[in-house]
Amino acid sequence: MLSSGVSRELTWIVATLWGLLFFCWLTGWWIEGFIAYLLIYMGRQLWSMRKFEKWIEGGTTSAFPPASGFWSELTYLVSRKQRALEKHADLQLYKSEQFKSASMLIPDAIVSLDHENHIEWFNASSRKILELRSQDVGRKIEGLIRQPEFIHYLKESQYQNVLRIHSLQGVQRTFSVKIIPYFDSHKLLIVKDITDLYNLAQIRRDFIANASHELRTPLTVLKGYLEAMIDTPGPHHDMWLPALQNMENQSDRMQAIIEDLLTLSKMESQTITSKANKVDVPRMLANLKTEAQQFSQGKHQFVFEVDESLTIQGYAEPLKSVFMNLVTNAVRYTPDGGIIKVRWYDDAEGVHFEVEDNGIGISKEHIPRLTERFYRVDTARSRVTGGTGLGLAIVKHVLERHGATLHVDSLIGKGSTFRCDFPTAMPAQSD
Repeated sequence: MLSSGVSRELTWIVATLWGLLFFCWLTGWWIEGFIAYLLIYMGRQLWSMRKFEKWIEGGTTSAFPPASGFWSELTYLVSRKQRALEKHADLQLYKSEQFKSASMLIPDAIVSLDHENHIEWFNASSRKILELRSQDVGRKIEGLIRQPEFIHYLKESQYQNVLRIHSLQGVQRTFSVKIIPYFDSHKLLIVKDITDLYNLAQIRRDFIANASHELRTPLTVLKGYLEAMIDTPGPHHDMWLPALQNMENQSDRMQAIIEDLLTLSKMESQTITSKANKVDVPRMLANLKTEAQQFSQGKHQFVFEVDESLTIQGYAEPLKSVFMNLVTNAVRYTPDGGIIKVRWYDDAEGVHFEVEDNGIGISKEHIPRLTERFYRVDTARSRVTGGTGLGLAIVKHVLERHGATLHVDSLIGKGSTFRCDFPTAMPAQSD
């Protein structure tokens, strides 16, 4: 179906051609008449085209160029599209202004940066936390925040991690710094004052560490007396022996919890201050295989697939704790006769340590909370198997220290897979 503009144009052409034919029939000027008609038609189209160009360029104040036919229809269609685009632009501008207005009320400092780290805009809290001013828009953020750790974090482009700094713009408080890339290499810098939360966490860690230290000595004395009473025969020794053995088992469990608490406190306090060294993981796993078989007491089948040439930069003792925790957990929650597969390998995404079992499995709703302190999927079973509820919390903190992550896959009745993903920068250089 033809549009109204095209229909009018065809109507004009047909009407003028009939007029031309009548004129030529009266005068006999057929050639001259058709040449004049073509010149008039071409001139009319060129004149309409010129007016259309001026309208597009904004050179006329008219709503539409004063033309008819095809050009009138084209002008109408372009004008309608332009109004739709303007409406969409107004809506996007409204949403943008709405977002900026909302960001002004957020207590965290929010700064938008372009691909070269120039400041595009910032919210009201940035004036207080980062001491930014209106004239700082357009300046590079590195020239305004000169903390070496922040500049390193900005240039390193490892934005999946959160930077924690204890001084900013001369203010001795604790801040978390997060950069979120968005839209065409732009970045959103978010700075949050976490001093109160950090202090509360520090008080909690200090309390746990101090309490664990204080409990260790009396528990050692208690265990000593229990061992002596168990080993010393007496008149009613057989009657009291089960109770004494139960007390000894519970004291062993309490000692294991205290040791795990002290280890966790050490990890959280980041007292692993020694320099990262080359860790011979294949050799470590060879020793771990022997220890795992002893822990299993021959009730499980172990399969170790280890890349003997693969070593990483890290901290040997904490990594050994991670590997042992994951393997012993697999032993605890895999029925007798089960298969536990341990892998150490690398690929394009990094270096991986993986423990796979065909044990009882874990429900999906429990997986996000596995690394919480004392969180147990089955409290009764954990006590029977000797778990303290702190092993995976230790695993999490050691992996964070190495820039690694823990990934868990599990199905009830099918088994579980725990995988430690180390970044590609972790492999050690060959000697």
